[in-house]
Amino acid sequence: MPLTPKLVSVADLLEGRCGQVAVGDVLAFNGVSRVDEFIQGATRSAISHVAILLREKPDAPFLVLEATGLGVTLTPLADALARYEEDHTCFYLPLADRCRALVDPAKLAAYYDANAFDSYNYEGVIQAGIYDLDHPLLKAFLHHFHGRSLRSRLMRWWYRMIGRMARVWAKVLEHEPNCRRLFCSQLVTEVLQDFKVVTVPPKAGLVVPVQVCWFDIYAGAYQLNGPELMPDPFHWGDGPPKRPGP
Repeated sequence: MPLTPKLVSVADLLEGRCGQVAVGDVLAFNGVSRVDEFIQGATRSAISHVAILLREKPDAPFLVLEATGLGVTLTPLADALARYEEDHTCFYLPLADRCRALVDPAKLAAYYDANAFDSYNYEGVIQAGIYDLDHPLLKAFLHHFHGRSLRSRLMRWWYRMIGRMARVWAKVLEHEPNCRRLFCSQLVTEVLQDFKVVTVPPKAGLVVPVQVCWFDIYAGAYQLNGPELMPDPFHWGDGPPKRPGP
């Protein structure tokens, strides 16, 4: 199903006018900060960040589970959207019914407990596989942080001692600490894979934010703010237009 042709509001979402919100539903964001623009440019897309909804108890408020510069965090849904509304265009992607049936809310809450405030930084970079030579963002990193000495240190290190990758990326992240947001898509993909909602993507650490929006698992997509609907917000590279749908 394509992006709904009618712009809805955050209030519509919170008050159930977009349909019943559920654990496992996904949020996606387009942003204007340097980090957002870097991610969107590197992935040739309009999406720089994704997150997933969680509920600790059936009658508890919905929370946003995400990986940001603060690590793996939970934020009340209303608070998270209020923060993102200021400089992001927000999208709500509800899971299709067949996928919602696979989500175990208690297991998702346990995932947060096991990963709370993990930094998705130094060791997380290695775990995510961002250092792989075929990662879609590696060349963009090297171009963006184009100091000759940084590149040479990185490449010398690559051939000599792969186990020290975290220290090299620590130097990169000194320039843009919020680049840890790149791993938001790893978190969401890992969760969806764990529930068998997503069964065929590449390694979770190689999934970029917009790719999460392409998973064939959604009942639709809603834009929650902005002066008008974004044209084709889920475009990716040179491929034909594609929007979330069952």
